[in-house]
Amino acid sequence: MKGQIIEWNDSKGYGFISALNGELKVFFHISSVKTSHQRPKLNDKVFFEVDEDDKGRFNAANVVIEGAYGFPVTVLFGFTYLVAVFASVFLLGGEWYLIPIYISLSLVTYLMYAWDKKAAQEGAWRTPEKTLHLLSLAGGWPGALLAQFHLRHKSKKQPFKTILWMTVFLNIGGYVWLFTETGREILKQISSI
Repeated sequence: MKGQIIEWNDSKGYGFISALNGELKVFFHISSVKTSHQRPKLNDKVFFEVDEDDKGRFNAANVVIEGAYGFPVTVLFGFTYLVAVFASVFLLGGEWYLIPIYISLSLVTYLMYAWDKKAAQEGAWRTPEKTLHLLSLAGGWPGALLAQFHLRHKSKKQPFKTILWMTVFLNIGGYVWLFTETGREILKQISSI
């Protein structure tokens, strides 16, 4: 959701966010703010998720201050990996067509997350989680990590996150395997088709 901070006690580290044209007022704590390099202040516009505690009260979670462009480690990890793929293709003699495959799959995966989030908000048909995981396994996981951060979709759900990270490491392992003798032979056979 999108909202605005209407109360903030900096010394105690908590405040309230107003959303839905003032119809919703939710509590938030500094620990729920994801842009750790920037402290909240009165009238900041924010994006957040709503959680309900044990007593039925609504609290804001995963609060991101609008304009705070700090990327989490996961997004930087995905970007660094794409740079490493690019470098390995040229420095280690990898196959060049892997670069557009990773970029295309990342874009498709990001768009699938966006479509699924919109469908969730509208109560429409959802993308099966296994489809999102297969896209990540095939190489679209950098787009999945960016979508989780930017769209705030599937960013907390378990076991979804655990399975996503399994697909990330399986994909990386598969990419490294392509530089082995067997992997290079298989790539030659595929590229000759």
